[in-house]
Amino acid sequence: MKKLVLLAVLATAAWSVDFSQMSTDELMKMRGTLSPSERPAFRAEMQKRMQNMSPAQRQQMMQEQGKGMKQNQGMGKNRGTGKGMQNRPTYSDYDLNGDDKITPKEFYDAQAARMNKKADEGKMMKHAGSAPSFETIDTDKNGVISPSEFSLHQQKHMQKMRQQKGL
Repeated sequence: MKKLVLLAVLATAAWSVDFSQMSTDELMKMRGTLSPSERPAFRAEMQKRMQNMSPAQRQQMMQEQGKGMKQNQGMGKNRGTGKGMQNRPTYSDYDLNGDDKITPKEFYDAQAARMNKKADEGKMMKHAGSAPSFETIDTDKNGVISPSEFSLHQQKHMQKMRQQKGL
């Protein structure tokens, strides 16, 4: 019996995929095609790569990923019900030092932390590819996001989502 278990473990290791040897582009193309047993190793590798990227590189990767996604892909049973609203980040989630302004570093650090938290929970951010950049929210271009700029951005985003859903 012990030999059979050992043989099964060795066979599994031989057939397992070494994600660390793949390019990030190859990994991104594999998303959604992995077996449940491969997902933890895949998530760990992607998380490791995301942590080593600059905020600009993470943003670019997410935008490229979003371009390949079909409209409404990944929308589940709560589609259109507004149940996802409680998951929206607040201004204080991004204003890490509490000084009532969000700097680019705070913005991208908070964004990375949010992605890492979701990954740790076994979830991927559905719309990470279309996540806004700091520059799109900083409408007055003064290098910081104010509470009013943040609020305005969220209102516009919700309006856009309602229009897409036909509400």
